[in-house]
Amino acid sequence: MIKLIVCKDYEEASDKAAEIVLDVVKKKPDCTLGLATGSSPVGLYQRMIRDHEENGTSYKDVKSYNLDEYVGLEVSHPESYYSFMHRNLFDHIDIKEENVHLPSSQGDDLQKNCDLYNAALAQTQVDLQVLGIGSNGHIGFNEPFTPFDSVTHIVDLKQSTINDNARFFDNDVSKVPTQAITMGISNVMAARKIVLIASGANKVDAIYKTICGPVSEEVPASVLQQHPDVTVIVDEAAASLLPKEKVKVEILNTEVFDDVVREGTVLVDFFANWCGPCKMLSPVLEQLAQQYAGKIRFYKVDCDADQGLAQRFGVTSIPNVVILKDGQLFDRSIGYASKDQLVAFLENAL
Repeated sequence: MIKLIVCKDYEEASDKAAEIVLDVVKKKPDCTLGLATGSSPVGLYQRMIRDHEENGTSYKDVKSYNLDEYVGLEVSHPESYYSFMHRNLFDHIDIKEENVHLPSSQGDDLQKNCDLYNAALAQTQVDLQVLGIGSNGHIGFNEPFTPFDSVTHIVDLKQSTINDNARFFDNDVSKVPTQAITMGISNVMAARKIVLIASGANKVDAIYKTICGPVSEEVPASVLQQHPDVTVIVDEAAASLLPKEKVKVEILNTEVFDDVVREGTVLVDFFANWCGPCKMLSPVLEQLAQQYAGKIRFYKVDCDADQGLAQRFGVTSIPNVVILKDGQLFDRSIGYASKDQLVAFLENAL
């Protein structure tokens, strides 16, 4: 199941991701983190470093397993993922080097390296896996049409991935490695919890297909729909193709009423379940709640359940719609009103 969090921008998305990761680390100091590279998690890592420096959150008992590593780069190369992780996180926190794990692309037997990494993963439980996403929907370096049951393997990178990563290699695609070793999709899905971070308009299609499309190996990230605990954190640009979440007109009761209506402009529909005109009005208010989202908040009060609120606002017949501004009565509509009448009523309040 995917929980979607849409943030204003990358900085806010990084804040949200850090909240989730730090909660895991603080609740379980010996947790195992699955970590990612690329631009998406850099803001998260900056916040982890700042929290470590300011609040003393320790990583001395934390273990980490990275998703992938380029083939053909020495670990000392500035764009190897070994170097990336040390530069952007490990060198600035107290994680032990022996607890840091990345797939090795060194030596002549890369398949043996894959087998060793799979064996290590089989002996641990990743508590939280951090992911980015490629413009073609890849996670780790699991390119489109990677089998969902794949484990750590060698992959030939798609041209779209090479193009995406050229920005780390002086924008020269000829410098970008063409192969990598990556955790497989089944390795990723074995994590207890997953957080995916995406930002920018270049990720909009991948995010839409991940969340709204069918589960298909054509879009590797779509498999996340089948995981029980996934949080996808995106900025507004990456979320721009997603359908807007429907605004629900919630029912208020006496206990929370004053707190809810204390600030801003609020429409309250006083109704009763047995009332025919109330049933006719309800879908109209649902539509208007979408239209005026962000300007006016819409709520309902069940007059049968909360007669005190009805009496407080002089509701003697239903349906009865009132508008409050900062908790004070601003206007009211007695009896059933058409959609056009309600729009005029709302516009007057703005």
